[in-house]
Amino acid sequence: MRSVIRALPAVLILLGVMPASSRAQALVGQSDSIYTWRGAIPDGGRLTVSNFNGPIDVRPATGSTAELRAEKRTDRRGGRITDVAFEVRTSSRGDVSICSTQEDADDSCDEGGRHNRHGDGDRQVTVAMTVLVPRGVSVRIGTGNGEISVVRAGSNVHASTGNGRVHIEATEGAVEAATGNGEVSVRDAKAPVRVSTGNGDVDVTTAEGPVAVTSGNGDIDVRITSLRAKENMSFSTGRGAVRLTLPANYNGELDASTGNGSIRSEFDLKLKGRLNPQHVRATIGDGGPLLQMSSGNGEFVIRKS
Repeated sequence: MRSVIRALPAVLILLGVMPASSRAQALVGQSDSIYTWRGAIPDGGRLTVSNFNGPIDVRPATGSTAELRAEKRTDRRGGRITDVAFEVRTSSRGDVSICSTQEDADDSCDEGGRHNRHGDGDRQVTVAMTVLVPRGVSVRIGTGNGEISVVRAGSNVHASTGNGRVHIEATEGAVEAATGNGEVSVRDAKAPVRVSTGNGDVDVTTAEGPVAVTSGNGDIDVRITSLRAKENMSFSTGRGAVRLTLPANYNGELDASTGNGSIRSEFDLKLKGRLNPQHVRATIGDGGPLLQMSSGNGEFVIRKS
């Protein structure tokens, strides 16, 4: 038994759950009301920013230097700026991860800088983050509570929040966006898009698909200009309409089901099997990848671009 206890601290460090003394040495910006970090990230590298509570705004850097500006804001319940600090880690290949943490709320960051919450905590401090990202750098952004905005930044973007709106605009690479509760908008994307929200509408425009969207409760509106890759696409909502605009030359296999709603299409549909107003299986054009649509209660509209 004694040998197991002695080995435990080493195991915790490997898992990224550092003992208090080790973590304290790694923390920075604890006494700062506004903490600023600047550093170089190689082209093709990744910047990971994680916040336990507060919004994150991502914009393009003017040069090759990445930057984080984190402003601590206390509420009326008596929070202190010294309650919050930051962990900054750089990998052997130059990737950087930055994570806000509030030790007395049992928060921690994993090896990639992403935030782990082991308790509810009393969130008396909010951290508003502004991030500047050089061209060619991927971003992975996450917050436990707060809005996320990413505009013209990130070669690939992964953005998630436990509660709040997500807005992503004019990105160059693949986009993944998720929120537990809130609207998601992805505008002017140029690569595949994946979106999920527990509750909220989703609006996506992309120059090139494929796209996949899941919403527990909300309308889905997706407009795709072109499709080079022959990949399956899926659109699902528990309650809400699904409106999909596809290239006029689209070819695929449609599988659409709705508990209570209509299905309308500007494409000619070659029906398969028996006619069922709540479940339509059909071929569009010459056929091809699967286009799956489902809604517990809502209409489907398929338009030509």
